Amino acid sequence: MEANDMTNAMFLRNCWYAAAWPSEVGDAPFARTICGEPVMMYRTGSGGLAALEDRCCHRNLPLSMGKIEGDNLRCGYHGLLFDRTGACIEVPGQSTIPPGAQVRRFPLVEKWKLLWIWMGDPARADERLIPEWYFLDHPDWVAAHGNDEKPLPMKCYWELNNDNLLDLSHVVYVHSNTLGGAHLEKNPIRTERFERSVRMWRWSRDVPPTPIFAKYLNLQGNMDRWQVSDIDAPSHCVVDAGFAPAGRYAPEDDRSDSLGFRALITATPETESTSFMFYAQCRNFATDDANLTRTFIADFRNVFFEDIAVMEAQQRINSLRPGAPTIDINVDAPHIAMRQLIRRLAATEGASAGVAHAHA
Repeated sequence: MEANDMTNAMFLRNCWYAAAWPSEVGDAPFARTICGEPVMMYRTGSGGLAALEDRCCHRNLPLSMGKIEGDNLRCGYHGLLFDRTGACIEVPGQSTIPPGAQVRRFPLVEKWKLLWIWMGDPARADERLIPEWYFLDHPDWVAAHGNDEKPLPMKCYWELNNDNLLDLSHVVYVHSNTLGGAHLEKNPIRTERFERSVRMWRWSRDVPPTPIFAKYLNLQGNMDRWQVSDIDAPSHCVVDAGFAPAGRYAPEDDRSDSLGFRALITATPETESTSFMFYAQCRNFATDDANLTRTFIADFRNVFFEDIAVMEAQQRINSLRPGAPTIDINVDAPHIAMRQLIRRLAATEGASAGVAHAHA
């Protein structure tokens, strides 16, 4: 594999992406670029959700510059009125609607306290492919969303975030004071491949506790630590970074009775060189401690800023030296597997589109 394969930038489309936090989308048009396409989202007067191509089919003014009227949206240039399916239903000054007066509609679903958008064929939109992020909406867990419920902008290609999250060896060096710790790098990384996901995990016995949790919980002495990253295509990651007294669990044991922490992170492509990170830290301990939640928000925002600084620096070099040769090392196995999965899904998507085009 060439780790620097940004010259092969791509977007999967028949999948769900995090489009916005619910608080971002209200009764005024909200614009965001996703997978290189301008999208406009709003809540209808009857409480539904709509996501349309952000351009009027008359003269290409962004529809996000218009106004919501009940369940519909009126263009701010010449007043064409569109319903939530993207169909023009009124043209001021004339009684007929021109042929082709339609803009694209995108399926938009609210689940797990996030808005999810399907950028591909609406007929293929399958809500079962939305990741099981129930931690965001479960009474036994509390979520620290961070960044005031706005995604973090990243000046980098979206797959670099997958690479980063399936390479938790970097915590020893990038996050040494928060998520790192001694001796982690001496334990092997393991990779598991599934139909639409990849798992990376590492089990470290009798090592110092995670610095950030040692601070929160006043942990003393060595512990067993595990790092598990699961990424569902295209980019939906759950990190289980846990710990327990040395010897309490074996790697294959049910650890549901342990102190639980889950980092939920996903990258939504904006363009070929920019993306958005949506993230939340979820825990099942001290769930009524508002001060701890605020501490989580502040501490992990800084952790993600460290990651973004690394990924943006990679992007700068990848853009300057797109053909520069690179090498692979053992810890690359999980993210190599994920890139292979993305390319397999992209090839299948492309073949399906070709068949549909041939029969059109």
